[in-house]
Amino acid sequence: MAVPTKLTIGLILDETVDEQRTLERLETLHEAGQIDIARLLVISDQQEVPKYDFTISGKLYSNASLQRVATRVNLSEFIKTLQTDFIGYIPRGVTPSLRLPDIASVEFNFLTPWLPDADLPKQTAKEMPVDAVAWIASRSLVQSVLPQLNELDKWTVLEVAPALERSNIPFRWGAISGSESELPKRKSGLPVPLTANAKVLALVPHYQCEMWLHRCLCSLVTQTRPPEGIVVIDDGSGKPPVTIVEEFPRVTLLTAPHQVGPYRLIQQVIDDTNYEAYLFQDADDWSTSDRLYKLLHAAEVSGAELVGTQELRVFEEESKLNPVCYPLDVNAALAEKPGHPLLHPSSLVARDLVQRLGGFATGLRFGGDTEFLLRAALVARIVNIPDYCYFRRKRAGSLTTAPDTGLDSAVRIELLKTLKNRALTNYTVCREGQQPCLEPLVKAEPIVLSHITGPQLSWATDSFL
Repeated sequence: MAVPTKLTIGLILDETVDEQRTLERLETLHEAGQIDIARLLVISDQQEVPKYDFTISGKLYSNASLQRVATRVNLSEFIKTLQTDFIGYIPRGVTPSLRLPDIASVEFNFLTPWLPDADLPKQTAKEMPVDAVAWIASRSLVQSVLPQLNELDKWTVLEVAPALERSNIPFRWGAISGSESELPKRKSGLPVPLTANAKVLALVPHYQCEMWLHRCLCSLVTQTRPPEGIVVIDDGSGKPPVTIVEEFPRVTLLTAPHQVGPYRLIQQVIDDTNYEAYLFQDADDWSTSDRLYKLLHAAEVSGAELVGTQELRVFEEESKLNPVCYPLDVNAALAEKPGHPLLHPSSLVARDLVQRLGGFATGLRFGGDTEFLLRAALVARIVNIPDYCYFRRKRAGSLTTAPDTGLDSAVRIELLKTLKNRALTNYTVCREGQQPCLEPLVKAEPIVLSHITGPQLSWATDSFL
């Protein structure tokens, strides 16, 4: 979605050694007609604050438009005076991208990171640690909560968002493109597996994630292109999150009779329903408001049956976000080596692809996403969009960090070795013109899911109803 051409912004820039480069980038954005910098406040550590002028598009901004102040000044007073559409903050040491975040409309409150430039990798995921992240938000949001966060080190996306939530102020999460590269296009004459009108069910496997589930569901019910259904599938916890789910009338809650793992949960719902596509999301993560819109658009343009996004890795204790980049062409990446080119919970998959492959390896407690991806790449088009649309929480106790199932655990390393060897064998077989093995590595018996609360799912099979 296009950024409004007459977007006005008030920017707060924490002085940096590379301040001039940042100001030059702002000038470039201004000249391109993307933003109108109505006010710019530069915070300085200097006790004596010098006069400061800056030229944008040949116009010399006076101190009435551009101010340079010491940190001891009352910033909340400056914020209250702003009458711009949006307010942005550029922390110390940060040089944001020349691509602005995708702010779809000034009519709804937005909060969005404004990330640095990045080159997307060709083969596997690449994390890009950063000290801080700039952001842009609707003026009303900032004026509501930023004065409460008096210390500059609290002016982060991960501090602003909970302040808004505590104040019960609704908002949407925005995204920014990680690259100007275009997705591989669908070849002329080939069918379109998924279109923008596809019927989609969002799947949220859940186990003891109550403290994060509310934000997760908020991000799904505020999608600019809503899914036709949203279901939380509790993994036999004994105490399903009924109270939280009931805050969202459109969300369904199912529960398993005992703990079976996420792949068995999602596969059972896919088997029991007949939606055209399924949107994955972990219960402790959240999405930008345009994630589903962009995934469906990418599927239609590229002909892909499995589409993922770029990732923002959340380190909440440090109040940090690290961009994690993935290759656009997942098939090409896996043809080179069986790496980690797509983040499963960020993805959208066509039901037809899942069924052609015999489903997920429901006998696996972990690693089932990698196992499915390596088989899917042999028969389907798979891409990642260049946009950061998924916030993934890095926390202790998850399947990827727990000692017995974590990425460095012996059992996971052994499973990954098995999966890679199987993938390499399949690629060799394909090059020789033979049929690869597409069966799931290990399957478990189906389970019966119980409906707890929320609407009955549409497009359900007779057995589910």
